[in-house]
Amino acid sequence: MTIKASATAKNGDFVKVHYTGTLDDGSVFDTSRKRGTPLEFMVGGGMVIKGFDKAVTGLAVGESRKERVAPEDAYGHPDPGMVLKFPAAQAPEGLKAGMQVQLSNGMIAKCTKLDDKEVELDLNHELAGKSLTFDVELMALTPAERLGKATFGMGCFWGPELVFQRVPGVVTTEVGYSNGNTEEPTYEEVCSGKTGHCEVVQVTYDNGAVTYEELLDVFWEKHDPTTLNRQGADQGTQYRSGIYAHSEEQKAAAEKSKAARQGKVSAPIVTEVVSLSKYYTAEPYHQQYLARGGRFGKSQNPAKGCNDPIRCYG
Repeated sequence: MTIKASATAKNGDFVKVHYTGTLDDGSVFDTSRKRGTPLEFMVGGGMVIKGFDKAVTGLAVGESRKERVAPEDAYGHPDPGMVLKFPAAQAPEGLKAGMQVQLSNGMIAKCTKLDDKEVELDLNHELAGKSLTFDVELMALTPAERLGKATFGMGCFWGPELVFQRVPGVVTTEVGYSNGNTEEPTYEEVCSGKTGHCEVVQVTYDNGAVTYEELLDVFWEKHDPTTLNRQGADQGTQYRSGIYAHSEEQKAAAEKSKAARQGKVSAPIVTEVVSLSKYYTAEPYHQQYLARGGRFGKSQNPAKGCNDPIRCYG
């Protein structure tokens, strides 16, 4: 599908954008141009700040724009409730005032105070309260009409997400909880097995570059669909094998694919094929977990076509 020169970015489109961000004093706080790699995201998908979406919306490929973004459409104003205080005796070894630290939930905090009695951590974004100016250029656009979604359960969602990040034609991935019986579950609640949710990876793909049937092939190849509520050492209903269809067409394709796969293996396939329901995005610290370093801080390559072995926990 060829993108006409007149096509402009709108909500739901997948775009590649070069940008430079400056503060009111003219200092540059971030730029993709120096890295040489454009930022990729879905317009209106919550992947960037609201003001950045606005800066890109309406641009055609090759067009540029400068947009000044107020704090309300950027990182908000500093929230006193995002400042944590606790006894100095509980501070991790080596912590110093001014240092940035990553908390267990994945959030980044800055140590703003450290003395003999107390530690203060500020969880506000470092750009909170600031107006930002973005110089953006739209480099590429895949229209929303060409994008599809697919959702799969393949055990602990960290590994499967990296699997699909590497598939050419997949434009974004996220992990979440699907087909349970409670609202807004937390990771801890899902892991208890009491919510009925499955840990899943949700894939957005360019159906002009990869088909749903090809994604199903990856699904079958990259996990064991014959073990009930278990993948490797991970056991529980949250680790079940599942295909969660976004349409009746997907469900039919999944059933056909399952039957074909059953003809290739002797053990019964236990994969459930049902319509997607009660899907909730998982907490931010789970997203692209292995690509960002995983449990041990060692990033795994998410590049398209990469065949490096995947370390399931990092």
